[in-house]
Amino acid sequence: MVKSMALAPQNQTQTPVLSQGGNRYFFTIVDDFSRKVTVFPIRNKSDAFQTFIRFQKRAKRFLNRKVISVRTDGGLEFCNQEFQKFLEKLGIRHEKTNPYSPEMNGVAERFNLTALDGVKVLLKSSGMSQKFWAEALLCFTYAWNRVCHKNKKAPFELYSGRKPSVSHLKKFGCVAYVGVPKQTRKKLDM
Repeated sequence: MVKSMALAPQNQTQTPVLSQGGNRYFFTIVDDFSRKVTVFPIRNKSDAFQTFIRFQKRAKRFLNRKVISVRTDGGLEFCNQEFQKFLEKLGIRHEKTNPYSPEMNGVAERFNLTALDGVKVLLKSSGMSQKFWAEALLCFTYAWNRVCHKNKKAPFELYSGRKPSVSHLKKFGCVAYVGVPKQTRKKLDM
């Protein structure tokens, strides 16, 4: 069950910085049972509906799980006829929070604040430009889902049933090289 969905600008005090990919917002989805977080950097708030459809299809295909319920604020991206019809068609219950009460969607809203702090730390410690906020957000969320929380298990493990591996993780912003597969290499490629 998806407990919480929230949409946040990546910068709440100043003019939003566009990400490397041209995104201005991020869309957060939190699984109620595992607390696994999925984030999607998006260009416009109106992209939230299509992004949710993508998420819902992926949950069904890879984990054979059905979204039962969603909790959202009263934003127009969630409270419109198209979104309502989609939820009704799939039998998904829609819980809407009261206006100006983000605490009613506290799980997702709290993650958004924590994630923004994490993004700031990753960008500052790596020396990377603010335009890489979306990459930092995805990196933060990936790590967040793989570390133990209150119940001594990682959200990734509770969600997927598999123990997460962290042996492949590297410091955000470190030097990395892209290899070109032998089959597609040209003479000067490495």
